[in-house]
Amino acid sequence: MRKILSILPVLLLLTGCWDQNMLNQTKLITAGGFDYTKDGKVLTTAAIPQSVATEAGKGNIVNQIFSASGNTARQSRLRLDRRVAERLDASKNQIILFGEDAAKKDIYQLLDVFYRDPKSALNAKLAVAKGKASDVISTRFEETKMSSGVGEYLRDSIRSAEESATVPKENIQTICPIMFDPGQDFALPYLEPLKKTVSIRGVALFHEHKMVGTIREPLSVTYTMLTGEKHTIAMSTTKKIFNNKKPELMNYVTIKVKKNKRSFNVDVTPEGKVSAEIKLKMKVLVTEYPSDNFATPGEVENVEKRLSKKLTKDAQKVIDKLQKMNSDPYGVGRHVMAYHYPVWEKLNWKEVYPKIDFKASIDVDVIGHGIIE
Repeated sequence: MRKILSILPVLLLLTGCWDQNMLNQTKLITAGGFDYTKDGKVLTTAAIPQSVATEAGKGNIVNQIFSASGNTARQSRLRLDRRVAERLDASKNQIILFGEDAAKKDIYQLLDVFYRDPKSALNAKLAVAKGKASDVISTRFEETKMSSGVGEYLRDSIRSAEESATVPKENIQTICPIMFDPGQDFALPYLEPLKKTVSIRGVALFHEHKMVGTIREPLSVTYTMLTGEKHTIAMSTTKKIFNNKKPELMNYVTIKVKKNKRSFNVDVTPEGKVSAEIKLKMKVLVTEYPSDNFATPGEVENVEKRLSKKLTKDAQKVIDKLQKMNSDPYGVGRHVMAYHYPVWEKLNWKEVYPKIDFKASIDVDVIGHGIIE
């Protein structure tokens, strides 16, 4: 009897499974999308992969697509939940897509629901879709039929683009502090659905919480390089460095970046005039050179000079586009705020940034060009 009485207080300290989630009572969302309807309501679209057995014994993936609209993102999500037999769970979500029109408004108003939910998948990728997000999520991609759901497919497509430096690495969590930083903006992958696949076309640029334009691939690779990305698995680009060779492919060279050293300087004069400069020193491997004459004395130096000139021109194009769209993803304003705060307080950064003297240059050093010479 004494043993039982001594055990009872311990039992009171044990917690039950009050917050458990039964998988057989939930449907896991792996891809979500936001659009706006014609009357201004939020349209939420969700993809839920389901495995369907075939006669051969192998499972095919079928993506169930559900949509609902509401006055807010949360209301549309609640209405979406009522259309499904089980309870929807977004804790395993892989990607969130914004339709282009939705991205041009205020994406934080749509993301607020994720930041307030402790079960949100904060590592989910973010992207902007050309057209409507619902159209992308509803597309029957060829690759998703056998191996994965649409969420996994879109996430892996973005990861592949990140590895090639076509887009920067971002997710729900990483962009949150930037959205509230008056001295810096951000960019997200910009994708376009084709018939049975998806193509990462470049990056969608943001100012504050709104999309203000795009930089298309291959120029988006230069954009990512200028962020200071040191190395990815396949940071490569193809550039035209000659104009007079026949056939046309003889004018091109393809390089793979092995090292990318960045210096970023922001200068503020006593009068408050701001200027900025980004310099890259890149060590690269030549992975394709149809002209095939690296054994010629001075040819490597010639290619280095031509690549440096071409990439510097592209880098300045990127900077000019950013200033024209008033997007500051490299954080020039953040530097001014951090090191010259008295000047920052006096500036209207939205008006000043597009007019500052902002330069970029890239110096290329070829460290390898294959084994045939």
